[in-house]
Amino acid sequence: MIGGMNMRTLTINWLAWAIMFVCLGLAQKTDADEALTARNKALVRDFYTTVLIDRHIDAAPQFLRADYIQHNPNVPTGLKGFMDTFRERFAQKLPADYKRELLNVVGENDMVVIYVRQTWTGRDGKHNQALGFDMFRVQAGKIAEHWDAD
Repeated sequence: MIGGMNMRTLTINWLAWAIMFVCLGLAQKTDADEALTARNKALVRDFYTTVLIDRHIDAAPQFLRADYIQHNPNVPTGLKGFMDTFRERFAQKLPADYKRELLNVVGENDMVVIYVRQTWTGRDGKHNQALGFDMFRVQAGKIAEHWDAD
């Protein structure tokens, strides 16, 4: 007996504390996780701003992997398919007041979600708004995969 506890009770108590500390340690984010999340959020924010808001399609290779996977059926998979599609879209005339805004960015490790708004005045003079989200998976410092909903 040690301090009024038998060896079995002491061992059980020690194991319980050890398990608790291991579980708490696993549940907490590390500085490395937070740094990775911050880098990935910045990458997606910069991609959306540079390529889709400012319309610099030639900057896309800086942000997208060549084997980029696109889950939107209206845009082909692959960097080339993305660039061809958006080069064509960017050549189309937009209403003078068309605006695309990035409202929020959230992320966890390799996954980043953005909340976006598009506004414009239609030919009928009516003010229009479209809200949506885009979700990205980042791999090795570039966007590897994309899903969206409008």
